[in-house]
Order: sequence, then structure tokens, then C-alpha cells
Amino acid sequence: MENIENKRLSNLDVLKAICAFLVICIHISYKDKLGNIVTPLCRIAVPIFFMITGFFYYKTSKKPLKQIKKVFILIILSNLLYFVFEMILNGNPKIPSKEDIKNSLLYNSSPFGFHLWYLNALLYVLIIVYLADKIKIRKFLYFLIPVLLGVNLIYGEYSIALLNKNFDPIYMRNYLFVGLPYFLLGDLLYKNKDKIAKKIPIKALAILIPIFGFTSVMEEHILNSHGKDAIGEIYISTTFFAVAVFLFAIQAKQVSSKNILAKIGRKYSTYIYILHVIFINIFNKYVTVNNNILNNTIQIIIFFASLFVAVIYVKIKNEIMIGWKKYNNMRKVLRLNPGRESD
Repeated sequence: MENIENKRLSNLDVLKAICAFLVICIHISYKDKLGNIVTPLCRIAVPIFFMITGFFYYKTSKKPLKQIKKVFILIILSNLLYFVFEMILNGNPKIPSKEDIKNSLLYNSSPFGFHLWYLNALLYVLIIVYLADKIKIRKFLYFLIPVLLGVNLIYGEYSIALLNKNFDPIYMRNYLFVGLPYFLLGDLLYKNKDKIAKKIPIKALAILIPIFGFTSVMEEHILNSHGKDAIGEIYISTTFFAVAVFLFAIQAKQVSSKNILAKIGRKYSTYIYILHVIFINIFNKYVTVNNNILNNTIQIIIFFASLFVAVIYVKIKNEIMIGWKKYNNMRKVLRLNPGRESD
């Protein structure tokens, strides 16, 4: 396996781009039987996003507060974007209620964009791991992984089968029962990557991936056919499927950093995730589709529409940052050479 410390794993950037598309396929699902097959497979997307963050935490942990600040700013900007969008689309702003605020603080939900829970959860996870590192207890957090994922299954996808009750997905779809366990899984995979590569070589992963993909689909089918499919998002097989795909990505020969999917994943996947619901809402409000071809390609259209806006945003942001750096450098020069102000 290539030296991870010294070389970027471009395959994980490709995986981020793919996962951004899979999220779109969940939020605007394929119809009928195709949707019953595709949607369970797509459930690995968010777990993999958290795993990638955990996997590379050995780098970002050197400046954890900087990463926390970056995510916090992204949360503010994303919620502001959806506040303004709601006002433009429907003519009236969404004013958060006390219940909205409580759910946001406790369960990471956002009153402006349902999918923004991911950013809130990521912020909480980064804070928890930062504090755990401060008091040197991160290794004890790893024991929570099976417990948290088990609770997610019991009160999530299997709640009707086991408890004969459906729970609001926000209780499981948050930092505690999704974000933290998958982040820690990614962190563990990094620390044990060489041992795992010896015990589970890439040839074995090539067999395990379709097996876990198949069992994910079968779980959904069995639960649904017996009327026991709750409003959950994680199946038993989802974790095994996600880990197998993740390990395959880091063990396989790395694609070039110039690969188009690698570039998309590296630079734009987060923004695609943030933006895509805007285009889904526009599509749902203004487009009536009775064409099966369009029904099964709208996910691609939304992906590229989100990518287009993401590219423009990143370009503008970079230009602003370059201008700001030049301005600050000029101010430093003028402070050091005050006489030059009159030149």
C-alpha cells in the first residue's frame, strides 16, 4: 500500500465524489423496484463521509480548532443560504421555533435544510474528539462504536421489527449514533491499515463488496415485504458494505490526482452535498415528469447543476482569499515602510 502519510489517497477523493452522487440518489430516489435496489446501496454515502474525516484526522488533529472553526463557518453560511432560498422560493422566511432550536442543539437537525444535519453532526464530533484528546481518553471511545451502531439499528431501521414502533429519524440521524461511530471507525482503519491489508487483501474485498451490497438490498426487501421497514437509514449490512468499499479504495492502485472525479471529490463534494437540495426543491416545485427516462436521469442533472454552482462558488471564494492576502501583505509592507505611503 502507498505511504499514506506522504501521499494523498486520490481514490478517497473519487469516493467522495461518488458518495455525493449517492446522497442525491437517496434524496430523490429512483422509482419502484429500481429504487428498492439502489437506495439501500446508497446508504453507505454518509457513513463513508464520516469515515474519511476520521481516517485523515491524524493530519487535521494537528490544528483541530482550525477545522472546527471551518465547519462552524460552513454551517452558518449553509443555513443562511437555505434561509434566503426558502424566502425566494416560497415568498416567506422560515422562522425557527423553540422546538426547531431544541432539535438543532440536541439532534443536529436544521430548520432550513434537513440534510444540513450532517454539518452540525460533524461539528459536534470534532468537538468531542478534540476534548477527548485533551483529557487523553480517545482510545476509550472506540469501545462505543458497536454500542452506538447497535442502538441506531434498534431504534432506527429495525424499530418496527423489534419494538413495533417508528421513531423520528432525527433521534438516530445525528452526531451520536451516526457521526461519532463512523468517524471513529475511519480513525481505527487508519491506525490499523497495514494489519487489515494483510488480513483482508484486495482480492477478498472484491468478493465481500458485492456480498454486502446484496445483503443490504435483501435486508430492505425482507423488512419491506413484512411491513417492518422503519424510517431508518442504516442496515446491519450498511456498515460492513461501507468498510469494505472504503478498504478497497485505500488498497487499490491510486488514480492520478488529476483524475476528474478525484478533483470533484477533493474540491467540490462538500458543496455538492450542501447545494443539491436547492435543485431538488426547484425540480419538485416547477417540473412535472411523466417520462421514465427523465425520472431516472434527474439525479445526474442535479449532480451537475450542483457541481456547476460549486465550481463558481469555489472560484469566487479563492479570488476573494487571494485578494485578501494581497491586501494584508500590502498593509504589512506599509507598516514596515511608512514612508512608502506617499509614493
